[in-house]
Amino acid sequence: MRYIIITILVFLSQNLFSQTGGETVYAFLNAPTSAKQIALGGVTLTSRDDVSQLLWNPSSVNSKVDGDLSVNFVNYIADINVGSLVYAKSIKPEYGTAFLGIQYFGYGDLERTEASGPEVIGTFSARDISFNLGYGYTYKQVAFGATIKYVSSKLDTYTSSAILYDLGVTYLHPDLPFVASLVVRNSGEQLTQYLDREEKVSKNVILAAEYRLEHVPIKIYGAIDDLSNWDISEPNPSKDKTDLNDNVTSEKISDISNALRHVSLGAELWPEKKLNLRIGYNHRRSQEFQLNEVRTAAGLSYGFGINTKYIKFDYAFAKFQEGAKYSTFGLTLHL
Repeated sequence: MRYIIITILVFLSQNLFSQTGGETVYAFLNAPTSAKQIALGGVTLTSRDDVSQLLWNPSSVNSKVDGDLSVNFVNYIADINVGSLVYAKSIKPEYGTAFLGIQYFGYGDLERTEASGPEVIGTFSARDISFNLGYGYTYKQVAFGATIKYVSSKLDTYTSSAILYDLGVTYLHPDLPFVASLVVRNSGEQLTQYLDREEKVSKNVILAAEYRLEHVPIKIYGAIDDLSNWDISEPNPSKDKTDLNDNVTSEKISDISNALRHVSLGAELWPEKKLNLRIGYNHRRSQEFQLNEVRTAAGLSYGFGINTKYIKFDYAFAKFQEGAKYSTFGLTLHL
């Protein structure tokens, strides 16, 4: 237990006191692409039977996903194409498990205009891609993992690249169906910048856990996201108030409300069966995309999984608002 606490303190000392404010690059790395993860609220880390989750938590890799190949596709909003591919392989169980992964965001064709006016003079493209190489090892009740990734971003003729890494530790309770993970994501530095000006990388520290109920076939998931950037609150424009003199007052967000925006929850029915039903809730998304006097169901997500001996299919549905909803499809082959 002592070395678990030491490891956690080392992770926190690296990232918990990073600077806030300003804009970051490579935010696509913090967008979930796994159908199971999205259905459970978007920030799960502890599923040790889902190879696609390795893009978020390298310490979840283990012999259960040996030989699994996963492909996920997100039919995202505004014609954005999002996808991921992950493959895991154990050379020998006693030596741990390695994996390869790719995460891709294609933003389609964008209109090019003159700076002086709205006239369209052509189109240009933009995309983000990450190539991941990771490794994990389990010692008794503790699993460790690390990922190194090369990130490339392109916006028209401008490009940027970076070498980043993730570190993760997962604790498996010896007697109870309880799993907890701590992951430090996207540490590292840029190699090249868009305009010869160094930008901040969107680092993320996440603490997550799961617990399977004893007499009910339900597994509960919870996560506290973005611990490295505690003040994440953004006022919702739909909650602005205007007085008789047309003075606009923005939404005031309390410390409690800000803290709750770090939380996501999920539940999975029949987690060990061939058919799994899932539901999730992300409080930050619920608050930031909520419309006054309109029920948008923002923050809620749903999905299911069908698992057989040779193949697994996952589906998730979520939405920001009524006109901005998306589906995610995942296919895993047990090779």
